[in-house]
Amino acid sequence: MKQEVGRKVKAARLQRGLTQAGLAEAIDKAFETISNIERGKTAPNFSTLVDISRVLEVPMKDFFDFGEEDQSDERRDLLTKLNTMIVQMDDATLKQFLKLGDVLSEEQ
Repeated sequence: MKQEVGRKVKAARLQRGLTQAGLAEAIDKAFETISNIERGKTAPNFSTLVDISRVLEVPMKDFFDFGEEDQSDERRDLLTKLNTMIVQMDDATLKQFLKLGDVLSEEQ
């Protein structure tokens, strides 16, 4: 469970374009605290998770939604990277990306 919560914290942080150090500063914690949470080494206490939720604008319940249990770690990591990349695209690039996705989907 610690690893799943950590993955979700990392994904939300990346979507917001924050570094681990930036998130740590925003919640008045050490950089190592965020690193350990994201790597699943430690679980955040309730107060820390509330602060993370507030800063990242993610409902607390989202950190505990483990509906992706049938996905491999590799697939979850790929989806996290893809989501991070998409969030950073401007509208024109996103439209091109969607067209490319349509072409790739047709080939399957």
